[in-house]
Amino acid sequence: MATLKIILRLGMLGAGFGMVASTAAAAGAVTLDDVIAPGTQWREIAGGYGFTEGPAADAHGNVYFSDGKNNSIHFYEVGKGVSVFVSDSTDANGMMMNSKGELYVCEGAAYRVVKFDVKTKKKTVLVSEIDGTHFNEPNDLAIDEVDGFYFTDPCYSHAGQKAVMKEDVYYVSPQGKVTRVSTVCKKPNGVLLTADFKTLYLADNGGRKIYKYDVKSPGVLANEQSWIDLPGGPDGMTLDEQGNLYIACGKIGVCVYTPQGKQIGVIAVPYASNVVFGGKDFRTLFITSRDKFLAIDTKVRGVKPLCAR
Repeated sequence: MATLKIILRLGMLGAGFGMVASTAAAAGAVTLDDVIAPGTQWREIAGGYGFTEGPAADAHGNVYFSDGKNNSIHFYEVGKGVSVFVSDSTDANGMMMNSKGELYVCEGAAYRVVKFDVKTKKKTVLVSEIDGTHFNEPNDLAIDEVDGFYFTDPCYSHAGQKAVMKEDVYYVSPQGKVTRVSTVCKKPNGVLLTADFKTLYLADNGGRKIYKYDVKSPGVLANEQSWIDLPGGPDGMTLDEQGNLYIACGKIGVCVYTPQGKQIGVIAVPYASNVVFGGKDFRTLFITSRDKFLAIDTKVRGVKPLCAR
């Protein structure tokens, strides 16, 4: 089991820019300097939101992100800035695009996961209950190669609601069948599949750790492993092409790990709720940060969305 060693934050964390923390590593080991050039600063793309979350890239590297406090989803078009996508997505949170370019959205306080046709903005409910009981507060999701999806169902009481059942993780098949697939977490949050769909990562915000599963087939998990312990509650996650894992950890920043679970370092930002790679070449890491939407240039390329593979 890997445990995070805190990396000191460096330098300017003022309005609109900040520095990246780095690590000294043994010869041959991956360091944060291999991921982000020394001295690289994060930049603010936009601000003034309630609470940003759920960044999801499209095939062109443009990024959708949610503002659950204002029931809205926003769209960042590379080189053109941010516009409102929709303003009626109840408690919008985690999001991802499927292979057809449709946007899946966890609408937490509405107890459901929906999808949007991004051209017409038509919304369709994908799942809202299991065995006749509505969910707690769908938070984040990961779509697989057949457009089935895993989603986490904690309860943060965003609308003052109480949990109606244990906070677990579910899989929804392309035909709409719902299966409970993980019960280990105190408060499940981020969920992510590797690019080959063979491994699933699960963030336990309440337990401050990352679990790891083998995916035997769509919706079938095996070999549950308590994999990484963290000093703070993990939230959303993303991967680069080398398989390095980027974990949004609130005030700590973005914690970066190798595919073997070895610490690389921490990208220091004021706050990180979720992360995704985007931009024209998918080398920009976008970070949702409370009332802001941030970006930082990297030396790596992120795993592209399903609609771009």
